[in-house]
Order: sequence, then C-alpha cells, then structure tokens
Amino acid sequence: MGFLANAEVVECSATDLVGQYVGQTGPKAQKLLEKALGKVLFIDEAYRLAEGAFATEAMDEIVDCLTKPKFAQRLVVILAGYDADINRLMSINPGLTSRFPEAVIFNHLSPEECLNLLTQLLKKKKSLDTSVLDPPSEILRNQLLEHFSHLSKLPSWGNARDIQSIVKSIFGSIISTSTLPIGPLVVTEQAVLSAAELMVSERSHRSQTSSSARHAAISSAPLPLPEPLTQTPPTINTTTQTSTSASGAMPPPPPPPQQLETEETPEQAMDETTRDPGVTDEIWQQLEQDKHAAEAREREHDRLQREGIALQERAALELCRAEAEVAALKAAADAAADAESKRRHEEVRLKRELERREREAELAEIERKRKEKEAEKKREALAQKKLRDLGVCPVGYRWIKQIQGYRCAAGGHFVSDTQLGLA
Repeated sequence: MGFLANAEVVECSATDLVGQYVGQTGPKAQKLLEKALGKVLFIDEAYRLAEGAFATEAMDEIVDCLTKPKFAQRLVVILAGYDADINRLMSINPGLTSRFPEAVIFNHLSPEECLNLLTQLLKKKKSLDTSVLDPPSEILRNQLLEHFSHLSKLPSWGNARDIQSIVKSIFGSIISTSTLPIGPLVVTEQAVLSAAELMVSERSHRSQTSSSARHAAISSAPLPLPEPLTQTPPTINTTTQTSTSASGAMPPPPPPPQQLETEETPEQAMDETTRDPGVTDEIWQQLEQDKHAAEAREREHDRLQREGIALQERAALELCRAEAEVAALKAAADAAADAESKRRHEEVRLKRELERREREAELAEIERKRKEKEAEKKREALAQKKLRDLGVCPVGYRWIKQIQGYRCAAGGHFVSDTQLGLA
C-alpha cells in the first residue's frame, strides 16, 4: 500500500520491552521501536504491559515515543489481545486511546462456522469415518449448534483453537474405545456430543470463577482511580426510589449538583418558585442571574470536590510508588560493583527524588484546596441555617447569595450580610 518502507513484521511480547532493573525499560523499549522503524511492530498478549511498574513504564515509553518525530508516522504498532485485557491496558495511560484510535475486532465464529470447521478437521484425519457428520442428523446438528452458541458467549472461548481441542478429544475417545483391529475408526454421535459437552462443562465452570490469579494481580496493580461517588442526600420522591429498588432494577441516578446544595434543607430543593408581588423587573432579573451563578458555583464545587479527592488519591499512590523506587535505586547504587554504575544509579535516584518531592508538594496543595472548599461549603450551610432560623421567608424558599446579602428565591425578602453577622 506504500505506507511503510518494508512489509516486514517485527513480533514481540512484553518480555522484549520490560527491563530487569530500574532504568533499563525505557532504552529497551526505544531500541525495539528503532528496530521496527519502517515496519510493523506486533506486540502479542499486550495486556501484560498493564502488569507491574516496569511494564507500565514500557507502555508509557511507547506512548511518548510515538509522538516524537523520529517515530511518528514511521511505523505501525499493533497491540494484540482479548477485548477485556486490551481495555484494561488502555485504561492505564490516558494517551493510549488517542494514539491507538483504530481497533480491529475479530468476531467469534458463528455456530454454523464452528460446525463446518469441526467437520473439515475430522475429515482431514484419513483414518476416520466421518459419515455421521456428512451431513449430520437434525438432532445432532441442533445440539452441536446449541453447544457452540453457548461456548461462543464464554470469555475463555478460543474459536478454531478450541475446535481443534474438541477434534483431539473426539479422536482420543474413539481410539480408546475402538475394538476393531483393522479398518477406519468410526466417528459416532455419542463421541462428538460427549467431547462438545465436556468442553461446555469445563468452560462454564471456569467462567464462574471470580478471577484468575493473573487478573487478581492486575487488579492489585496501581491503576488510575475512578472518581469517588458523592453520597446522595435523601430526595423528596422516596416512593419512586422504593418501587424502583423493589423491582430489581438499577437505583435512580444521583440528582444534578444543584440538588446537592445543602443536606440540612430539603425545602431548598424547590426549583419552581413564583415571583412575589411587588418585586420589580430589575430585582427579578438580577435574582435570576444570581440563581444561575449559585447553581454554577455549586456544580463547580462538586466537580472540584470529586476531582480533588481523585487527584489526592492518585498523588498519594504515586508518592508511595516514587518512595519505593527511590529506595530501590539507593539499594542498587550501594550494591553497584564499579564507580560508573554507582554514579548512574545515583543520578537516576536524585532525579526520582526531585520528582517525589514535587508529588509531595502537589499532594499538599491539593489537600489545601480541598480544605478551602470544605470550609467554604460549611460557611454557606451555616448562613442558610441562620436564614431559616430567622423565618423571614414564611414559604421556606431557598436563599440566593447576592452582592451585599441574601434574597429568597421568590424575590420578596432580603437579609443583609450585616444582619447575618457576616459583614
């Protein structure tokens, strides 16, 4: 097609990219990319690049290199693996999705294709009489199609590879039960169905296992943390929630941020307010603007709160990893046999130490901002409580912050900051 200088495919695995000690992974990944310049780099079982700090470093190095002029648009990189594994890999680095925008999905073979392949593979064995499958009876055909349909829905189904396993199982069963000294071995319906049912049973049992040891290791590896869910305060429409939960469906989504204003004031959830008599157009227009500003502030506050907690957790996790890496570098420097190796290890250690201190400072700044936002929200909750205690608005509408005080949502009542003791 003319896109590459060479039609050669360089195949590798995670082992070819990951180093054995700190500082080796980056150069090793770069060297492999250089080898694949003008070619196709095929990384098989790429999910392993999501396991462990060194493997993650290799993936980060690939992401970084693919944007550099030396490599950009000069090779094709393919990450191969099962859907769930590749999705897990893509989640470890936000830049992966944009650098690997194209996905080639290999769909499962259909039950019909599985049956045809099974027949073809059995026919290739010259010593077998496969007349039972040429063509199969309606009952045998329907049962096999049902088994293949069930198998194709399991995560461990390997398509043609597993059909080959079924063929081996059929062949082994026939040999072990055959009593004929000469002549072809006869494939029976019972042998075919038994082999298919055995695989269905084994694979179904495996799929019920919560996770394999490998997936457990992956789940324990440091990954980007999801945003924490903000606890939803009680909503007014409790009947809907109860009936929905009782039906077994998913619970209703949390309300939008403006409904999370203060947990102490359910009356503030009223969004539909009528304009009080005597409120001028000028006051009402200003009040509407202040309402929108208050809602925007609350949404922004909730967003920053969620992001702040997530960033804080990520920064704390990165800080722990950095401390462990610095300790490992120090141990490697102490154990170095020659002065040059010791110097290199010490140089990398100092660099990582500076990065660690930056993360520590970032963590402290995030905590400071989070506390500021918390204090601001507490002050607002206190002001709203004082306003309710005053009883100025008999209807109980929520209060909107304005330049010199608060006005009720209907516009007819105003309390200054001085009256609230906030001035």
